[in-house]
Amino acid sequence: MRWLCFACCATAILTPAAARASVTIAANVDRAALRVDAAGNAEVSWLAGGARRSVLVPAQGLLLPGGRLSGPDVSRAVTAPVLPFRRALRRTPDGRLWALQAWRVGVPGTLELRFSRWRGAPTLVTATATLKSRTVLIEGQASFQGRPVTGYSPTPEGDPIRLSAFVDCFACRGSGWARVTGKATRAGGKFGTFMRREWLGPRYRVIVPGPNRGTTLAPDAAVIVASPG
Repeated sequence: MRWLCFACCATAILTPAAARASVTIAANVDRAALRVDAAGNAEVSWLAGGARRSVLVPAQGLLLPGGRLSGPDVSRAVTAPVLPFRRALRRTPDGRLWALQAWRVGVPGTLELRFSRWRGAPTLVTATATLKSRTVLIEGQASFQGRPVTGYSPTPEGDPIRLSAFVDCFACRGSGWARVTGKATRAGGKFGTFMRREWLGPRYRVIVPGPNRGTTLAPDAAVIVASPG
């Protein structure tokens, strides 16, 4: 989903110098909302500390902390395509899709709110889990509209971010999902990793952030596979 120019946390907006080159809009937020005007500017808002906060994502250029739309919201809520970690999904009259997703990017990580905008099919990731030498091999492939998700995704400032696949295990560290590793995608958008003994569980999840291609900020993708035994 797009590497935007800077991140803001739920209680304070970071300056560009202090922030990571990241897709994150905010962290640990409540009641996230998304609005889009006819010019393609998006307003992301959320509740933090009892106050409503916002960031304006212009059609081009840097984010504007505290910014709001100057015109009416022309988007409408939709339910397709299916996106993992969805907080909001909207479509504008020109056919573009706009989304908010929230998942734990770092380790242990806070719940990060992430923004995307694109046309057509979303990012796709496929994966398999296979028994290999008394352990499990997780391997798969990621693509966005027929092109492999691999290499680097630039921020608006031109800083390169390595595209990767993150692997989680379920119930391998107590209950729930736990991040165990991340692997840079290779040629063709492929990835693979052998699971250590302490990473083994009944199922596994692979998450791939979508690439940033010009003004297209592709959504994040995820897939869950069962343990082979």
